[in-house]
Amino acid sequence: MKRRGIITLALVCAAGLLSTLFVIAAEAPAKPAADAPAKPAADAQAKPAADAKPEMLGSKETAKWTETTTKAAGTPEQKAVLAGGKVTTITGELVEVSCYLQLGKKGEAHIPCGSDCIKHGQPAGILDKSGKLTVLFVEEHDPRRKGEIDIREKLASLVAKQVTATGMLTKKDGYAASTSRAAKSTWRSSD
Repeated sequence: MKRRGIITLALVCAAGLLSTLFVIAAEAPAKPAADAPAKPAADAQAKPAADAKPEMLGSKETAKWTETTTKAAGTPEQKAVLAGGKVTTITGELVEVSCYLQLGKKGEAHIPCGSDCIKHGQPAGILDKSGKLTVLFVEEHDPRRKGEIDIREKLASLVAKQVTATGMLTKKDGYAASTSRAAKSTWRSSD
């Protein structure tokens, strides 16, 4: 019986350590080791053309909290999160968050998988040039909660592309999220 308890304790400690390492690894930008050999061109993930204009999501004109969002903030702590939000524009590669954090997947090679994951409800985010990940959400609280707004198809079509999102940026417990209104007029193509 004592042995079972010790083994259980060891497994719980190991799981806690792995969870902590996963969170630390997810927050740190990936940097290749100085002595790591360069990857061959065939293995390197494709980079978008430098002259390609990013897809525009949101706008400064619509970047503010909607009535349903402010009403949803029912506690002083929730109101403080909203009060700390600021209009921000972020540019970078659109990634599917779960595969990026779990496996480091990004780039053109991940388009089929990432698009499917987003279409089936996994979150999208923007990975900026410094390696910082910001999760994207629709700003309108009640319509989002009730399933009246669905941007999955739009975001799925943007996996591995450069995007610029303007919306309300909030930070909570080390995580960053940008919320933009989902009106079609604010999610426009740069073409």
